[in-house]
Amino acid sequence: MANLNILCAGGFRAAMEHIAPAFEKAHGMGLNLTFATPAKTREYLEAGFAFDLGVVVGTVVQAAGEQGFAIPQKTFKLALSPIGMGVPEGGPVLSVATLPQLRAALEELESIALSDPKAGTNLANEVLACADAAGLDLRAKVIFIQGPGSVVSGEVAKGVAQAVITLASEISPIEGIRYIGKLPPELQTEYAMQVLAREPLSQEVAALLDFLTGDVARDIMLSVGLEPV
Repeated sequence: MANLNILCAGGFRAAMEHIAPAFEKAHGMGLNLTFATPAKTREYLEAGFAFDLGVVVGTVVQAAGEQGFAIPQKTFKLALSPIGMGVPEGGPVLSVATLPQLRAALEELESIALSDPKAGTNLANEVLACADAAGLDLRAKVIFIQGPGSVVSGEVAKGVAQAVITLASEISPIEGIRYIGKLPPELQTEYAMQVLAREPLSQEVAALLDFLTGDVARDIMLSVGLEPV
């Protein structure tokens, strides 16, 4: 059985962990999955990591193009992951879709967990900068947790903080966490899950791309909070 090496962003992990066995069953090919934060993905690319296809954050793809990693390449946006909030099961019922709603929610919450930027993701810095610009008092409530968003959500499920802010796809699939919705547009930064593949495409990689853009993969993405493009 042929095996493909896949480099995958943490924001696409929940989807890929379900897509991979469905693809393997349909095509008789194995997928070797390597998950990484944006910073670690860039390290892998700079070091010449041998991969057949990547589903990585769009900013990493931009760097790949500008600096010559994995060139020549095929790229396109596969899905977007909005930034959202989650609370532990049994936690407060909150609305966060508009700035007034989010402001009211923040008044009820004493602690909100974000991924420590030292973990290799810049989401926390972006969210805090947007909150400052919107006049929201978020910084005083933040608890930084080492690890990607899925790890942060898992810690919040254990009671480390009253809420988590991270990618929706790193909240919805986590046991013990209730996803309460997207943050308002003023706090959104585009997190595109983007395909990165060397050209020319092998027959096997082309088959995987077809699967990733098909109905089965689309339904899986939607189920974990991703928005297929």
